[in-house]
Amino acid sequence: MAEHLGRIDAPVMIGVGAAFDFLAGTKRQAPEWMQRHALEWLFRLCSEPRRLWRRYATLCPIRVLAVSELLRRAVRSRGFGHKALSREYH
Repeated sequence: MAEHLGRIDAPVMIGVGAAFDFLAGTKRQAPEWMQRHALEWLFRLCSEPRRLWRRYATLCPIRVLAVSELLRRAVRSRGFGHKALSREYH
């Protein structure tokens, strides 16, 4: 929308994101549990990483860092870290 701001004679522009894609059935929506926990953006990032990674990295870096930290902690707490892997294979 920002790219077309000067070209379109409209008093208001409203972004709808992927709403039309969801309604048309061309894209899947996040599972309900992700919707309830405001993680739809993460579902979309995992679904279309090449297209969306730059957008999310610049618009919501704090969320990306927070999820990265949660994943790191989950991996460590379950023993899937580098040390656990090296013990299994050596």
